Amino acid sequence: MLVIKKIMIVLACILMSGVRDKSEDTTFKFLFPANETRKVDLEFQDQRTTLTFVPWDSLRVASVSLALSGGKYACLWVGEVPYVIWLEAGKPWTARFEGNRWFFEGVGANVNNYLNKYDVEQIYFIDYYRITNREFREKLDRVMNKREEALRVASLDSGFVKQERKRLRYIKNNHLASAVVYGEVEDRESDLLEDTYAELQKAVIEDTTSWEIPEYRESMDRVMHALIRMKELKGSFYDISLELLRQTISTFKDERLIEYIVNKNVMAYMKALSVGTTGEMDSIFRNWVHQPILVEAYDNLCRANRKLEKGQPAVPFTFPDINGKEISLSDFKGKYVYVDLWATWCGPCNAEIPSLKKLEEEFQGRNIYFVSISCDKSQDEWEKFVKERQMGGIQLHMRGDNKYMEELGNNGIPRFLLIDREGNFIDASMSRPSDPKTLKILRELEGI
Repeated sequence: MLVIKKIMIVLACILMSGVRDKSEDTTFKFLFPANETRKVDLEFQDQRTTLTFVPWDSLRVASVSLALSGGKYACLWVGEVPYVIWLEAGKPWTARFEGNRWFFEGVGANVNNYLNKYDVEQIYFIDYYRITNREFREKLDRVMNKREEALRVASLDSGFVKQERKRLRYIKNNHLASAVVYGEVEDRESDLLEDTYAELQKAVIEDTTSWEIPEYRESMDRVMHALIRMKELKGSFYDISLELLRQTISTFKDERLIEYIVNKNVMAYMKALSVGTTGEMDSIFRNWVHQPILVEAYDNLCRANRKLEKGQPAVPFTFPDINGKEISLSDFKGKYVYVDLWATWCGPCNAEIPSLKKLEEEFQGRNIYFVSISCDKSQDEWEKFVKERQMGGIQLHMRGDNKYMEELGNNGIPRFLLIDREGNFIDASMSRPSDPKTLKILRELEGI
């Protein structure tokens, strides 16, 4: 009888497992203000779909039915603002957007209201470089401890709690790595630097069961970035990006993760510098990225960047200087122009200022202008920064106009351009002032 009982228990477990794995259609509703113009996207399992709303009283409503087995993270995008959500089979909910917040009602509301709590302390982008490294570590530990406590007291399903603890760990690792990527490594206290490096090394743990946690992929990518940066590798952006790709391929086995990191970084390189890839970087992309939509985007970007090749007319600009005088690229015809695209809040940009000043001193009175164009939103902060740092050259401000950056295909700073005396590109992805080859290139310009 005991044997039969054990067999029955095993069979019951198998049947229960089958029930859990079976997909179940579950419907989720979204209520959105009628006067809101921003689109709402649902990003789920690597697919991003725009929700279709219909009028409903004073609101608009959209419904989405999904075949789910178990629970999975997803993301709601309102414009370009992301909100993490949880979708679980048999646990429908209704989400209402009000005052830039989502409020949830229904069977699966508790988890989502926890995910969208707004009364917890946040880590902000400026924290990566505006506060000391010790202050940052203290704040990071404090914030993550509060999040752990919020999860503990929420009394949520054990399956979700297990996944959420993983997600919180990836979030912490992402913040820690970001402070390295966007901060200044050389300014870190030695003990913190050693601790950070050791902690980041431990964070490189491949876990295929975490694939559907978006922060997992982001964390692996950012941690690899930070470890490369902490090695203080010398070379161009291309060289460093290439080393990141090589390290990724040698470190990970999951081809999905390799594809994700390779695609993300190759595309980021091309968008930042508005150039096509060549040689090994292109080969790596072709070998590891196979999703048709990703390959198509890569090929389209390659074609678009051809207008920025050497000899092509440089993208024109007209922006005010610190005295309000309008300055255009055409004003510099007959002179070489070295353009610096930057912002006061950008750590790597600030790191280049001393080297840029040295270049300006080296070529003072020569046949070249050094033009810095700030993309700061606040003109007052820009003016204050320029005066306090006693920045030379020609200082211009974009006034919130991103058209110039868009024409350059640019989504990253610092970015440097070298333009010839006729107003054509010499290099739309010129090396940084701190790169020794920059001085060599400028010295060898004809008629400089």
